[in-house]
Amino acid sequence: MVVNNTEETLALLSSLFGFEIAESRAEPEAGFRSTLISKADVTLELIEPVGPQGMIQRFVEKRGGGLHHISIQVDDLKAEMKRLKNLGVQFSGEEPALVSDSRVIFIHPRSTNGLLIELVERKQ
Repeated sequence: MVVNNTEETLALLSSLFGFEIAESRAEPEAGFRSTLISKADVTLELIEPVGPQGMIQRFVEKRGGGLHHISIQVDDLKAEMKRLKNLGVQFSGEEPALVSDSRVIFIHPRSTNGLLIELVERKQ
């Protein structure tokens, strides 16, 4: 979820539902800060723009925040990509990217009725 203020959103979700910080990291070169919050088996990522540039800041300017994408963990990213390609799914690129020690790739929204989906390979 893209948020304007991580602390305010965390305070709200913590008081309403008991979410707690699981992990936080800054990605200044990408223009955002990421905070994972969890409760039981549910984890949400709060993404806050940092600085005037970057795709998250553009998202906030255009939409004001809200759902940016969902992530789905998979055991074997290459095998899942092959399976999905056989079903006609298009990806945002040809090869997965390495993000925080995890291999990831996005499914292009035109393959999912406008929903941006990130596939993340589980760390073994």
